[in-house]
Amino acid sequence: MSYRELVFTVAAETAEPLGDALLDLGALSVTVEDDAAGGYDENPLYGEPGLSPEVQAWDRSAVTALFNPEIDASDSAEFIPELLASLKDAGFNLAPPQEKTVEEQDWVRLTQSQFAPIQIGERIWVVPSWHDAPTDPNAICLAVDPGLAFGTGSHPTTHLCLLWLEQQNNLQNQSLLDYGCGSGILAIAAAKLGCNPVIGTDIDPQAMIAARSNAEINNTTITFVLPNEGAAELAAETKYDIVMANILANPLQVLAPALVNKMKLGGRIVLSGVLARQAEEVIATYSQWLTLSVWKESEGWVCLHGTLNQEKQSAANAAFAPSAQKKSLKLVLYAGLLLLLLVFGEHLSRNSLLPALAPRVDGTSNSFFVNSFSVLQRVDAKLCRALGCLDRAVSDFAAWKITSATLSPENAREGLKSVANQSMLQVEIQNRLAITVLPPNLEITLTDAEESEIKSLQFTPQEWLPKTWQETHPDFFKKGVPSGELLQIELPISLPPNAAGYRVRVLYP
Repeated sequence: MSYRELVFTVAAETAEPLGDALLDLGALSVTVEDDAAGGYDENPLYGEPGLSPEVQAWDRSAVTALFNPEIDASDSAEFIPELLASLKDAGFNLAPPQEKTVEEQDWVRLTQSQFAPIQIGERIWVVPSWHDAPTDPNAICLAVDPGLAFGTGSHPTTHLCLLWLEQQNNLQNQSLLDYGCGSGILAIAAAKLGCNPVIGTDIDPQAMIAARSNAEINNTTITFVLPNEGAAELAAETKYDIVMANILANPLQVLAPALVNKMKLGGRIVLSGVLARQAEEVIATYSQWLTLSVWKESEGWVCLHGTLNQEKQSAANAAFAPSAQKKSLKLVLYAGLLLLLLVFGEHLSRNSLLPALAPRVDGTSNSFFVNSFSVLQRVDAKLCRALGCLDRAVSDFAAWKITSATLSPENAREGLKSVANQSMLQVEIQNRLAITVLPPNLEITLTDAEESEIKSLQFTPQEWLPKTWQETHPDFFKKGVPSGELLQIELPISLPPNAAGYRVRVLYP
């Protein structure tokens, strides 16, 4: 049996509705591809969490529909004219499509033939289940079939991570966290190379199912957990010798504090999914905690690695949940603060030591320190009154936590037709310190599909703080935002036509 394939070349905004119309008219399947694929004008689309382009198509998209002549008589001479007429009635005025005949094949066998065993370095082989394993006695075989989760070893980003693991000679009993594990291929390779324990996590529940199945097939012991399970493996106090994340550049930057927080002192981090042109930006993001460098590059992608050393540990401690060492340090600082308050007065302490010692109110600080700081605040207030100090809120970047940020078009369909795509930015931001803090400015950076900056917007507190909140807190510029206050804000933003992503951060001018 043969099938009839019709290919329509249309503009980006027409691709998706045309595909729906063709399915309604009896097409067995519809695919959308870049009409310039493989040529000079090819335009790749990169999708990242929260940054996917609003139009899932290319400037010139090839919409391919497959028909079965035995069902719909699509081999008749009248079929295409009648189809074009039906599409015109549906609002599509199209030129006749290109067409070709597709012979029936064993599609499963054809698909499998495209996935041959892949050799990584000298020892690692990724071997689909329908192929025989290599006969080399030193080969480390990973039995991973292409499926619903990313990670078959064929992509340069996965290839680089596997190569990094193979070239390490000290993996025995090293703990490893595979963040964004997908199919679990990196975790499986680490386990087979001697890492123990090995933990994998991913936001996709389907990936967890695939990863657990692959780990069982490979006879490896790996724990896979979802980030929202509250598992001990992802608790703040649980650290790893190696943290590996093969995601994409933007999520790697957003997750930087969380990933560094999972590293032991002297531990190593491996980051992949970064284009060569994005490397410097990612390295700069992590520079406040550790020094990253490019380990290797392949086909325009790079693998970054670094070590959390003693010199950078103090910066990491300042940003993360308190460890046992930090608790001891805080006790010393509490005593030192009282002495400084008495000797130098409140003017020298209120804007520096109090924010540094203030515990978090989001549940990450020990209750002992929360209670101790409450006592310290009362002593501070009495000293301030006695010494006549200037009682005002402090400015502290570390106080602010953006709990969510979503940029949504007010009307996606109408937005496609207008130059200014009016959207609404919804942000939740919290003062998580146990002291009042002056509100910062909000900066929104808009980027295109290649993550290049298009436009930067900055909002003062008067512009982004909800008007109703300002009315109930008229002296917020003096007293600041109360401890633990969670602000929910909405900001209308006009997006440029080529906007595909955004970043939100707080800053003090």
